[in-house]
Amino acid sequence: DEDDTLPYRERILDGTLPLSVGGGIGQSRVAMFLLCKAHIGEVQPSAWPDETVEAMAEHGIPLL
Repeated sequence: DEDDTLPYRERILDGTLPLSVGGGIGQSRVAMFLLCKAHIGEVQPSAWPDETVEAMAEHGIPLL
């Protein structure tokens, strides 16, 4: 496949990159569902823009 020469795919195929990178199966999304949360920021800390923090606070949604 011609895509196999792309740097990312090449590294996956030659074993220099792991088969999974990041959170894997979307643990934060599963946590949101199980905890009935409206915004991912309720279960996953990040550097949220001030506008986002303010908008969520207006709706009673605290972000981590």
